[in-house]
Amino acid sequence: MDPLSMIAMASTTFKGIQTLVNQGAEIERVAQKLGSWYSYAADIKQAESEASSPGAFRRLFQSQSVEQQALDSLVASRKLAEMEKQVRELIVWTYGVEAYQEMIMLRRKIKKQREEAIYRRRKRKQRILDGMIIIFAIGIGVGIIVGMLKAVGAM
Repeated sequence: MDPLSMIAMASTTFKGIQTLVNQGAEIERVAQKLGSWYSYAADIKQAESEASSPGAFRRLFQSQSVEQQALDSLVASRKLAEMEKQVRELIVWTYGVEAYQEMIMLRRKIKKQREEAIYRRRKRKQRILDGMIIIFAIGIGVGIIVGMLKAVGAM
């Protein structure tokens, strides 16, 4: 999904947050919308990082020009930065600085836990792949030895 369509979804969610806060909604309802918005924000940031270092397949079949991709990324990141600033202001004005700081601390903690889980998964996948390669190499080695023994025995 391109950054501009993701920013459109984030903008819609952001407007929902503004509406809830302006109506004096409970923090739980606002938190649900904030969670959705932060998910979109993370997706946008991830798409930008993937766009800056695309794989070979993606480079060959990229439908956008480099300039268009850069412009889309710039627009999305600027819009996202502005929304982040407004989200901070909404939370601080409505729930206080302490609530915002607590949310940031919890966000960092959760992000660290998720990253650690992702790294563990990557390591496990790498170990499985390494194991499969070793088993394949052993199988080929055994096949060559058996083939040579059969060839020697046939003489």
